[in-house]
Amino acid sequence: MATSSIGLDKHDVPAPRGSVVTWIATILACAYIAWAGVSLYQATGIFKEMYTSMGVELSTPTRFIMAAYRWLFPILFGGVIGVVVAKQFLVREKWVSLFITLAGLVGLEVTSNAIIRALYQPVLDLSEKLSK
Repeated sequence: MATSSIGLDKHDVPAPRGSVVTWIATILACAYIAWAGVSLYQATGIFKEMYTSMGVELSTPTRFIMAAYRWLFPILFGGVIGVVVAKQFLVREKWVSLFITLAGLVGLEVTSNAIIRALYQPVLDLSEKLSK
């Protein structure tokens, strides 16, 4: 007499959408992105106050960052976090998921470095003028 099992066999359980490794990478990436976004947001406010008090002429990229950082940074950093989390539910292959996480981090790092360079450019220009 065959016994029927109550519950699910391991063949009936759907495969997980992401592995533990990709979830750990996603959580760490999101923590780093949030930290970088908050740090850059605070630093930009300090730079804005400093340049306003000094009366320094700002280049176009620096003026744009100063004018738009309150809405630009949440969209930029929040968007990357959204993509990194959404790919956990949409991408099944582990290597593709990790690649998307890495690509998001690298892209955000390049963008953050360009923003930082634009923030420091007036200081560098001023120090160059003073050294002549």
